[in-house]
Amino acid sequence: MVLIVVAACAPKLKSTITKTFPPLPKDALVVVLDIADVQSIEGDVVGVLEANHGGLNGNCTYYQNILNLKELARKAGANLIKITEHKLPGTTNTCHRLQAKIFSVKNAKKYEAKINWSADRKLTWDDFKGVPDTLNYPNTLAMTNSGFGYESGVNMLKEGKVFIQSVFNTNKSWVVVEGRNDYVLRHEQIHFDITEIYSRKLRKELADANITSKNAEKAKPIFNRIFSEMELRQQRYDQETQRGDKRETQEHWEAVVKLELAKYEFYKSN
Repeated sequence: MVLIVVAACAPKLKSTITKTFPPLPKDALVVVLDIADVQSIEGDVVGVLEANHGGLNGNCTYYQNILNLKELARKAGANLIKITEHKLPGTTNTCHRLQAKIFSVKNAKKYEAKINWSADRKLTWDDFKGVPDTLNYPNTLAMTNSGFGYESGVNMLKEGKVFIQSVFNTNKSWVVVEGRNDYVLRHEQIHFDITEIYSRKLRKELADANITSKNAEKAKPIFNRIFSEMELRQQRYDQETQRGDKRETQEHWEAVVKLELAKYEFYKSN
């Protein structure tokens, strides 16, 4: 057993590595499963990770800690993180505190429950893992479940960032057999792209309003408005394209979405 401790001001990170694997590239996919995820994992247990802190210092939001754990996992040659313990921030400790097991698995993608939007990561039909709801959606070939949210850490010492993510929910997205073709997949990808456009709009508006962890309560009405705008845009997309049946209109939407993603390119990351 090799014990490696990496410490910083906040958070405190610790790796207990029990099986050695070659490090993974910095951009290698690392899948994170939360506590509620009960998937059976087939692979090698590499070790245990911890992200902890015992005070009121910042830089330890859930989002930041997950990024830190991913970095540690890659260094240990692991491509799957299973959260086993999650302590929420409180009055005496404003950090998210996490413990997790890390694994080396053959195909990390098959375990993905949520997919972060990326220009280099297009959806495939394998990402649609949900059971088709043909009762409530009898004439629907596929359903994309995606959205965005924000998180702000509490920092008593300095201003912190507000983090925004747009995600695709694999277990709530589905496709029927006759819908599995490239054209329908393109239609569903645009739904996810529209989600990303509005997450970038949210980043812009929060930046313009100088929203940080110090005044994060002001983010909620802005978020609610942007999210409502996104929902209406998604509905209009389906209505105007007749859920993708009108090919010329579909191609027009694809062009518009591409331009809007470029327009908000500066706000593509936190």
